[in-house]
Amino acid sequence: MFRRENRMAKSTKSGKKVTTKIARRRKASESRTTPGTSLHTSALGLEQPKPVSVRAFKAKAVTSLTIASGAAPEVQTIIYVHGIGNKPPASVLKCQWDHALFGTQLGDRSRMAYWVNRDYYPVPSDDTCADGDLVQIDDDEISTKAIMALAAGKPTNEQQAIENEIKSLTDDKARQNWLSALSDKMMASALVDEKAIRNRLIKTEAVSARVLPLPGFLRRLITQKLTRAFLRDVNDFFFHRDRQEVMQQSLVDRLNAGGGPFIIIAHSQGTMIAYNVLRQLTKDECDVRLFLTIGSPLGLTEVQDVFRSWVGGGQLRTPECVTRWVNVAEWLDPVAADHDISDDFDPAGAIENFDGFLLNPDSPRHPHSGTGYLRSAPVRRAVGDVAGNAFGHAVGKAVITKDLAEDLENAFRGERHTALIQLTTPSEPGPLGQVTLSDVHKQLTETITELVAESGDTLNEANIEPLKRFISAKLTRLEIEKLRTKYKDLQIERIWRDAAKTALINQSTHTIQARPANLGYGAMGRDIGWAVLDTGIRADHPHFELFENVAAQWDCTKRGKPIQVTKKESAVLDKNGHGTHVAGIIAGRYELPEKIEGPTILFSGIAPETKLYGFKVLDDQGNGQDSYILKALDSIADLNDEAGKLVIQGVNLSLGGAFDPSVYGCGHTPLCQELRRLWRQGVLVCLASGNEGYALLQAAEGEIPANMDLSIGDPATLRRRLQSDRSTSRTRIPMASRTFLQEDQRPMAEGNRTW
Repeated sequence: MFRRENRMAKSTKSGKKVTTKIARRRKASESRTTPGTSLHTSALGLEQPKPVSVRAFKAKAVTSLTIASGAAPEVQTIIYVHGIGNKPPASVLKCQWDHALFGTQLGDRSRMAYWVNRDYYPVPSDDTCADGDLVQIDDDEISTKAIMALAAGKPTNEQQAIENEIKSLTDDKARQNWLSALSDKMMASALVDEKAIRNRLIKTEAVSARVLPLPGFLRRLITQKLTRAFLRDVNDFFFHRDRQEVMQQSLVDRLNAGGGPFIIIAHSQGTMIAYNVLRQLTKDECDVRLFLTIGSPLGLTEVQDVFRSWVGGGQLRTPECVTRWVNVAEWLDPVAADHDISDDFDPAGAIENFDGFLLNPDSPRHPHSGTGYLRSAPVRRAVGDVAGNAFGHAVGKAVITKDLAEDLENAFRGERHTALIQLTTPSEPGPLGQVTLSDVHKQLTETITELVAESGDTLNEANIEPLKRFISAKLTRLEIEKLRTKYKDLQIERIWRDAAKTALINQSTHTIQARPANLGYGAMGRDIGWAVLDTGIRADHPHFELFENVAAQWDCTKRGKPIQVTKKESAVLDKNGHGTHVAGIIAGRYELPEKIEGPTILFSGIAPETKLYGFKVLDDQGNGQDSYILKALDSIADLNDEAGKLVIQGVNLSLGGAFDPSVYGCGHTPLCQELRRLWRQGVLVCLASGNEGYALLQAAEGEIPANMDLSIGDPATLRRRLQSDRSTSRTRIPMASRTFLQEDQRPMAEGNRTW
């Protein structure tokens, strides 16, 4: 539809526009052949941009990064480059773009080249994923006074603000004039009267002539605000090389990680950043199957003249690395004031151009909206043609888990993240010759070591921890994304966030009737070994003296293999108290006199004679991470294997942490997988449940997943939490919790019941 409208629009454009374009191309041609001629940009004192270098990480094995089986999409990764103005954190902005284009989050299948200048915008906008990238510029300043002034044709503070903005950006007169010319070009797009708009709507048959955009004075106000934001960022890009390098590097980093072929979608000024990077790359360096520009200023004469000066005055060309270039422009978008760029880049006509009135669904109120463009038919059709249907499936393949991918988006360049890399046991020789799990460990460790060396950091900063079926390491975003690219070569199953864990305090009661079992059946725990994965056990506590319960302890919080502590160290291993508290519930016995020469009070563990094996997986503040726990579980399995019998018959984990159930299926976390292996060995697993609940908070911007201090095993706690939250938001309770509520929403009677 829009392709046909585009052709009609071209045929109805004035001869002046066509003549201007022909003259521009003739001028560029003359500048290449006539000695001594120079473009007017010579007065701007432009520096040549720093050359970019992309060394995209490439895999040996040919495999899909986006689907587990079936026909693989043509592309493996989409890279977004955002436009002008302030933005929310990168993960939120990427989520907005994902949802606008595909209706779901893509996880590691998409990346955001994020370059917001925090000198202009110190605090990210507070938008959520449910909002759109509308590019709202100081909308709270649109006062009744300003609207009335515009309606009466009087000057506004916003007009003066543009002039002040230009003066504050540079003292150079030539650059001020250049910015003013750019501003005038953008403002001219808002001066078209309503009658002209109606006529153009009728000619293009795009929409009904009765549909009229905002009144002219409101369109001018919106244009003025967009112009201010655009001038700030375009001034940085063309006249401040250090800021230009930051903008370009945001894209170069995402390309260097590999994972191509790519689709690159750039909005607003992001199209200038992307074009300046891609024009310097070959197909072998970077394979871009689709370059999609939306709301682009690349058609503006002033912008093209600067690019020509950078390429030696020649005609601008379509980047060699790009297979297909599609440009989409809304006629009411002032940033894309020159809507048709199809003949502005050699070879002429190579760019597919789609433009029209109300093409952007958020127009006319937000004609430059990034997410509006992404929802438009031409954009979705172009992406669908190249990516295919499978690429955007909600349940897609992910090498990097969604929560870790979000952390990577929000990270500073060079920031390290605790990652847990799950390995695949080879069923046949791997692409790099791996035959055993030990080979996989060795190859991956060598690769990580090389990546860390390339970054200029030391191995100590990476903190590489080989486990049995995992490797824990602190890696940068670039390093993690490079591992994704070569996941098949390196036999990686998945890269998880090495999630934090904390101690969970619980009280023991007599409701499980342990005392009758002790007396009636002699169930004292004799010849039973139990592992306590916690903050350690204070072995010299009098509670454990009678039966000498603490058999051995290991510290798993230090780098390397678990360290078995000495008897002296074991006495002071637990500086938190939580592990000793938990161990005292399981085993041990102590009689404390209630009064001098009076009766004693018996403090007894559930199975007093049980031998305890302590594994310190939480530090002295009660905090730990998944990799510490996995080290302990590996050690327990090895102890039982080496003894040829179950030395440790059970494990206790009174700990937990925040979680996102959308990241993995129930029972498929790294800990669940390793605990299942231990269970198959015959080991009983006991772990904390219900101390922290999961709920969806219904707010104005949509549903917000949250870990909350409510327990699905304690109806009274649940009811109190519901009552306390009712005044601020509506809470949707997970189905597991609803089973504890009667129809009248009152909690079931509390008593000696185990849920």
